[in-house]
Amino acid sequence: MVDKKEFSLLSEPWILVMRSDYSVDKLSLLDTLLEAHNIKSLAGESKAQDAAIFRLLLAILYTVFTRKDANGNEIEIANAKQATDYWGLLWDKQKFPSEPIKNYLEKWQEHFWLFHPEYPFYQVPNNTGTFNPAKKLNGQIVESSNKVQLFSISSGEKKERLTYDEAARWLVFLQGYGDTAAKNPSPKLSWLGSIGLIIAKGDSLFESLMYNMVFLENGTKPWGQAKPSWEQPMTNEKLRQLPLPDNQPELLTMQCRRVILQSEDGFITGYIEAAGDFIEKENAFCEQMTLWTDIKQKKEVIGYRPKVHEPERQMWRDFSVLVGKGSEKPGIVTWISLVKSKRKLEKSKIISFELAGICYGNMFCGIVDSFSDELQINIALLEELGVKWQHFICDEVENCKQLVKIVENLAYSIQMACGGDGENNNAGEQCYFRLDAPFRQWLITIDPSDNSKITINEKRKQWRKEAKLIALQLGKELVEQGGTAAIIGREVKKKEKKKETTHFYSAPKAYNYFMYELKKWEGDSK
Repeated sequence: MVDKKEFSLLSEPWILVMRSDYSVDKLSLLDTLLEAHNIKSLAGESKAQDAAIFRLLLAILYTVFTRKDANGNEIEIANAKQATDYWGLLWDKQKFPSEPIKNYLEKWQEHFWLFHPEYPFYQVPNNTGTFNPAKKLNGQIVESSNKVQLFSISSGEKKERLTYDEAARWLVFLQGYGDTAAKNPSPKLSWLGSIGLIIAKGDSLFESLMYNMVFLENGTKPWGQAKPSWEQPMTNEKLRQLPLPDNQPELLTMQCRRVILQSEDGFITGYIEAAGDFIEKENAFCEQMTLWTDIKQKKEVIGYRPKVHEPERQMWRDFSVLVGKGSEKPGIVTWISLVKSKRKLEKSKIISFELAGICYGNMFCGIVDSFSDELQINIALLEELGVKWQHFICDEVENCKQLVKIVENLAYSIQMACGGDGENNNAGEQCYFRLDAPFRQWLITIDPSDNSKITINEKRKQWRKEAKLIALQLGKELVEQGGTAAIIGREVKKKEKKKETTHFYSAPKAYNYFMYELKKWEGDSK
């Protein structure tokens, strides 16, 4: 443990950002907040790292602006109207007021040193636990102690140690996405690795932070008093279960790991890690930035839990979950809908929702990969005016699933005709891949506030026509790939209901049925 203060996160540059001109810069925590209106987005080593740092920034803003107004005067948000009005005032400024932020961070500056005798940032002095080399802190390096990565992004000394600014970024990432590899006791998966994290994004970092700064719990009542981790007593208690937080900063800065960094000659050489805090996931509606899925018992919904992202699944396929059709609506979506309805946002504006996820190894030990996706929609879709359009889009997502199934059936029949078993069939993935960009482009054109009065039926026909052409092209390619063997075909004996039956598979027969199903699918849209 370092017995002196080193590397202030408030003044030393460590957060990677993309400026409005698309240049990449490195800023201190304070400068990132004060210049958020001139920053396009965070630009760290991974989207997951950006997400963890984004939530740290958000926690500071919640803490400051639920206590002080733009002029630094004490404020208390007592009801929903005050919450939306105050949010609107901050939004209209298009930049964060500097004095309240500076005054708050100056008061708590001792807690924002990477190394500190008493208050090392996001760490616990004299921590005990599992020792890890510095390279394990680096979320870009997928490597265990007995299996060296062949093509590593880092090598040599750079691989074995981290600079202070790198360590700061990955320390915040570790608290959010830590795996379960530590021992005695084994930790729970860190919170952000356990949920289906989504972030609402605007044209600047300021807009993005504002979109995700939800001043009301369940869209109705103000949160409890802000309790960020640096304002709480430090503890070495391992695997500590917390009650569900009643305020956002406590959740956003939850210390899922007990950590202490080790340094030598100005570099991080390793760290000690142990299990930290955790909360129950079921009905954890204090979390505003996750998708939800229902928990059923005997076909009855008894609760909700975060819907963890699937890396191969395009975000638009979960549009119904995003807007809360048949599930709990994400808190940030409810909030954005509310402030939009109160005319705190422009009449027509494109908003993005970004997801960031991690693929873990067996039993959630080690990080295998990270992934991200982004979906753009017109913000008017989130208003009351957009509800019928939401239902329509959800229907079309389901209809895409039917279209993919039609293509999969064709691929299965062609494989059977060629002598295969039809099991190794990735035609569905190919179909979704080809539908992906066109669906996103079509979705972004849907504007419920459009005065041209384009009807739902016209939009449906527009999409169905394009989707059918995509499926048709893929179907033709599948037939061509089957070759002569598929054209000739073959008989296959199967056991069905304890009886042996014979089926004849051939490309012409499969393609004719495919065309019939396509025509029927398109007809369902009329």
